Amino acid sequence: MDLQFTLQRYALQLKNQPRTLRRVARVFQKIMKTLYDTHFPNAEARRPGRNPDSQDADILTVAWLLEYIGEDSENKGYQRIKAELKTVFPNLPERSRFNRRRRNLCAASEVIRRALTTYLPKTEVFIVDSFPVPVCDFKRANTSKSDFKWADGTGTYATYGHCATKGLGTFFGFRCSLITTGIGVPVDFCMTAANTDDREVLRHLAEQGEYPILLGDKGYISEDLQTELMETEGSVLLPTLKRNQKRQYPDEFRKLQVRIRRRIETTIGQLTDQFHVSRVRALKHWGLLTRMSNKFGSCLLGAFVNQCLGRPLMKLKDLVLA
Repeated sequence: MDLQFTLQRYALQLKNQPRTLRRVARVFQKIMKTLYDTHFPNAEARRPGRNPDSQDADILTVAWLLEYIGEDSENKGYQRIKAELKTVFPNLPERSRFNRRRRNLCAASEVIRRALTTYLPKTEVFIVDSFPVPVCDFKRANTSKSDFKWADGTGTYATYGHCATKGLGTFFGFRCSLITTGIGVPVDFCMTAANTDDREVLRHLAEQGEYPILLGDKGYISEDLQTELMETEGSVLLPTLKRNQKRQYPDEFRKLQVRIRRRIETTIGQLTDQFHVSRVRALKHWGLLTRMSNKFGSCLLGAFVNQCLGRPLMKLKDLVLA
């Protein structure tokens, strides 16, 4: 509770103040340093060799901030941060060195991202959905020599998949499964091959947290999965039913379910537009997972700051640009 109070106090420094990039960056920096020191005490002191001029917490802050400001080019965004935030991050390394350190801190980014979810408003209802993450144009997939065509340490590799709702049709790449709260704040995600069944991914995601009620689309219809989640995780899975199914939800519940599920579609739209989650800029699996962790982490950090300021949690874009 003391840690949460400290983080809230940092966020409230933006209250009734112009939320310039410099001010927001300083608040992000304080929050990230506090969380990093809490979960990884004396990590840099225990590391062999001379400590680098730029601390790990600053590398993570810049990595998350890069995703938050939504620059289309990483090089352009990094140069912007180095130029405009020189007083906040005076010892940033050159970009290739920064990227190496960011990848090495991928596990730390995930720990901090998960820690932030505990400070969000508690909810009983969660929403699950997935969206495509193409690696390259479909016409180039056959001749591409991308490392994503071969499995990484987890056995995940890019494959052909189909998406009927995003105007893609058949695509080559990955699929990202996402769980959000009932108001659309993303709390967990999983990257899989594009041809992986969403129901198999949900089995894995359900083990990572407590989700009393899960709302999904028609892709999650499975009586066996519903029974399994209830028995093993205590989760009630309520997928959208097909019209030709004999058993149907009451009309009032069906309308409520449709209205709530629209929230995750809006969130995916925000993540795609501002954080570019459906665009692969990395060259290897490690880089892709690092950037996805940074994207979802920065989204959560923005939602946490909004919560402290009394703003709508997912009103993210003008937090920095206001």
